[in-house]
Amino acid sequence: MSRPFVLFLCLVTFLVTDADATPYQCQSPAEVFVTTKDEEMNAHVCAAAERAMVFLAEFAITPRRAIHLNISDAEIDGHGYAAFGSYDSRSDSIELMFFDAILERTENPQMYGESFDLEHYTGAIAHEIAHAVVQHNLKAEPISTGPQEYLAHATQLGVMPKDRRRAIIRAMNVSSWESGDAISDVYMAIEPGKFAVKSYLHLTSTENPLDFVALLLNAKWFYVYVP
Repeated sequence: MSRPFVLFLCLVTFLVTDADATPYQCQSPAEVFVTTKDEEMNAHVCAAAERAMVFLAEFAITPRRAIHLNISDAEIDGHGYAAFGSYDSRSDSIELMFFDAILERTENPQMYGESFDLEHYTGAIAHEIAHAVVQHNLKAEPISTGPQEYLAHATQLGVMPKDRRRAIIRAMNVSSWESGDAISDVYMAIEPGKFAVKSYLHLTSTENPLDFVALLLNAKWFYVYVP
């Protein structure tokens, strides 16, 4: 059975790492450690992580401790669904499938209505890095899914090349979140691409983004109402 939309999650998982592999510490950002048999992945992951952290730093969201990222061929159990990336909040660890493994195991994988390619893979890494950095900055625990995914998807789009991001925004054909809207995981599950675009547009255009980020980091419910 094919799975057209590549799934990346923030969920609790038990990571299986290669005992023979030595974690590689990124020069920048130095908080990120990569474990993989394919050393060529190190530079790609570090670059993606740096792009994510530069984007998040604009909103005063910065890492507070080390983040470990393990890349393997193994699929991840997303509570009954095949996931290709996940973040474990207990260990600040990210599990990610190799790009080639995703293509081999999924028929026509897509992200935001486009074919899943290396740029989307970079965005996926940024998405999971965002989950980790957001976790470091929480004011309330546990944070609900909607606020987490708002920031993760906004980051994922934020690190995309401008032309690709603009094309995705045009294709989704939605406006920013507006006052009174409920940012919820239900809408994200139904329309992940539109959820991402609405979140990116809102975060990058709202008049007081730091105030809204503070609201998200304090969220305890399954949804957040836009002021």
